Amino acid sequence: MDRRKSTHVSRAFRRGGGAALLAVAVLAGGASRTSAADVKESYYAHPAVHDVYGVIAPWYKGQNGQLDFRLRIAAETLKRYPWVEPPAAVSAAPHYVFNGHWRIDPDGTITPRPIPDWDNGDLGQRAAYVLAGMVDYYRYTGDPAAVAIMTVQADALLDHGLTPADHPWPNFLISVPVAGKPYGKADPAGMIQLDIVAEVGVALLRAYQVTGNDRWFEAAKHWGDLLAAKRDRTPGAAPWGRYANPEHVRWKDVQQTGGVVFLLEFFDELIRIGHAGLGDYSIRLAGRAGDLDAIVQARDAGRAYLRDTLLPAWTVNDTWGRNYWDWNDPVQAENVTEFAARYMMDHPDVFPNWREDARNVLSLFFNHTSVDPAGGGDAYSGAWAFPESNGCCGRSLWYGPMELAVPLAQYGVRARSAWGREVARRMQILATYDGHDTGVSEDNIDGGFVVNADWFKIAHPMALKHLLATVAWLPEEFGPARENHIVRSTAVVRRVTYGPRGVSYRTFDAPEATIDVLRLAFVPEAVEGDVGGALPRREDLDGNGYTVKPLPGGDSIVEIRHDGILGVTVSGNSPERVAAWGELTRAGTWTDADTPADTRRSDEEGATVEFTFKGNRVRLMGRAMPDGGLAEVYLDGVKQLVGVDCWRPRSDVVERGSVPLYERNGLANGPHALKLVVLGRKNPLSEGKRVYIDGVEWSDAEGAADAGAGGGPTDAQRMIFGHAGREDVRDSTGGLWRPGTEFVVRLGAGADSVAGSWWTEPTATAIEGTADPELYRYGVHARDFTVNVTVGPGKYHARLKFAAGRIPSPPPGGGMTIAINGEEVARDLDVAAAAGGPNRAFDLVLDDLEPRNGLIDVRFQSPGDAHAFVQAIEIGPGPGGSGTTPATGGK
Repeated sequence: MDRRKSTHVSRAFRRGGGAALLAVAVLAGGASRTSAADVKESYYAHPAVHDVYGVIAPWYKGQNGQLDFRLRIAAETLKRYPWVEPPAAVSAAPHYVFNGHWRIDPDGTITPRPIPDWDNGDLGQRAAYVLAGMVDYYRYTGDPAAVAIMTVQADALLDHGLTPADHPWPNFLISVPVAGKPYGKADPAGMIQLDIVAEVGVALLRAYQVTGNDRWFEAAKHWGDLLAAKRDRTPGAAPWGRYANPEHVRWKDVQQTGGVVFLLEFFDELIRIGHAGLGDYSIRLAGRAGDLDAIVQARDAGRAYLRDTLLPAWTVNDTWGRNYWDWNDPVQAENVTEFAARYMMDHPDVFPNWREDARNVLSLFFNHTSVDPAGGGDAYSGAWAFPESNGCCGRSLWYGPMELAVPLAQYGVRARSAWGREVARRMQILATYDGHDTGVSEDNIDGGFVVNADWFKIAHPMALKHLLATVAWLPEEFGPARENHIVRSTAVVRRVTYGPRGVSYRTFDAPEATIDVLRLAFVPEAVEGDVGGALPRREDLDGNGYTVKPLPGGDSIVEIRHDGILGVTVSGNSPERVAAWGELTRAGTWTDADTPADTRRSDEEGATVEFTFKGNRVRLMGRAMPDGGLAEVYLDGVKQLVGVDCWRPRSDVVERGSVPLYERNGLANGPHALKLVVLGRKNPLSEGKRVYIDGVEWSDAEGAADAGAGGGPTDAQRMIFGHAGREDVRDSTGGLWRPGTEFVVRLGAGADSVAGSWWTEPTATAIEGTADPELYRYGVHARDFTVNVTVGPGKYHARLKFAAGRIPSPPPGGGMTIAINGEEVARDLDVAAAAGGPNRAFDLVLDDLEPRNGLIDVRFQSPGDAHAFVQAIEIGPGPGGSGTTPATGGK
């Protein structure tokens, strides 16, 4: 440490007189180092890679990028999962539709594992992840397998997972069938958890918009009608409990808290697509025939509960919990946190304080979940990693960050927050260190498994959903280079074709402010709607049209607004090349299909199609039909784990045209050989064994995946600790101080960090010696805690604000030790003595601080019985000003 860094520290102590100087040793050059944020040689499944700033960087080097690699593995694992048929199950489907337990061998072989009745309770969440993930995966790729998977999953729920017609909640989803036999009909004595019903309902509605399957829409409408009719209308009460059948639940603590956001999103989706009122049954049940907008009323009641009851209690542990199905879950959990933050950001007119509220709730998760010493939630190589809650799940510091990266990325975009964007970027890079080509996913941060060796839902469907959502918000960092993808849309994409001249797609609807975001391998020459013709290029999206942000290498980010226009075509000089049927080498019997003349079909076992190309990406194009069959794929002579299934359900009413049956990217740019072998077999639901082939598309366009480096906030970050207010505190110079949540305190497994370490009640005694007493009236305290501040490259100052009064002076056993970036800067600090008395403001200032692994980490330790503590911290660029005058108003 440069001796100059201690200058302001020394001055700060001098203002307290000789007693202050005796109370602390201020450390300069040669200070001892202490441990804070961790840096490991490897994470999850791969050796660590760092950028020039020491921040975690991708291990994967393909030009499609690490997130695209990982979501491909997730999708392929779902596509190749083994099936089960009657009589072993009530209907034919991939095993994961009925059974959430699995084993995957190092070579990728998947084996379903026996499952007890209780463990079948994850069916609802598993189905929600599968449906939601496949809706977004179809938009992103155009892969017809997504439609097949969502159909099998949705039909199984409605065929085998509903209550009987004479049940108090008739024909309602048994979302947690712990009393139902796996592979059989769900038992209504299982738990019917309402937030999980709503989570499935949202995904089912979106799947309906892709396929047009009216049965799914009718089921979802009925679930919404029941939820609206059965809400509690008592003033001040929660509109819903947690369960439809609390009498069948093992615990008595059955209140609904933050899980209400799942219901709100479900109601919003129903309202969006035209169902705002009650069905006949619910009208009779409610006895209020006038409530034809009952879903709108229920939505509004839920919003009021979130706004007026839950948000004022944002620091309470169970406010954002009670969603996991296998325990009462009275602690902040990552899924409720994600949905709550996203909901506020999606509805800023309803939640005008969304910038502070979403940020507070999201960052509180770091603090709440890092209490367990055995879990080790903390910042690793500059990236936060934490478990699902303070009660689970050991060293699986993987799927919590993978999920929360989504709303943090959204916050980064919506709030134009360098903090949100960078925290999300780092978290998702670290989380995607888990994957192997084979589908094995190591979720233990030390390598190996905690959850993913047993629970398929988390290993892949959950990962697919969250990675697609992260790419949606951060396409510059995580979108594949030199490829075309619709990464985000406010409407559901019903049909998409990625062709050699661009992208053509159609959304289910196009209400006001319908906006799509595409990452393209070209700059558009034209964007046209199927109504009104060409859309204009614009500087903003105040009206219909499109904007273009060029990226290096010829790529671009294109945003399109198309209110009232369902069909959109984006054309330009896309780099894909095409080989039609006549250019392929084939063997065996191939005949003309009943579709366009360039399509051929075969159901002959051993019939082949081959094509050699020079490039880094290839797509085998064909058709998906109700009589579609199976084929194997070989790439460069190696049989691929995932093959081709040309089956598309007859209930899918959308004509999809030529579609990618197999796709592989991230290849070394060079010569490759692709081969398809017809198996003469089909999945159990197909009407035939035919394989339909159109041709091959490939590309040799080169680019570099750029996940970013050197990002993060470089302006002042001010944190007031222990402050449970929802709005930032403004100091006398106009600086804003947010609630301090980004710190790690090890209180023990299951401990509540807020109850155990926050001073949320302000001091009754006035704070002297400052123009900003409010900054010194709260605080955080523990024997050992570390504040991790995410920053960009540069030089910073740290201003640490203290006011003693709750801690005796002199502290029993000695004063506190403070280390910044692993170097001690103060030892045996007695704040009261240094400040000249209790309840007097005292600032410690250090300059010329450079980030360590993208962080400024400040560690506080107490060797004695009294706790270390701090009231507020400012980390800002450049010098921090003199510490001679205490509390200089947040300079």
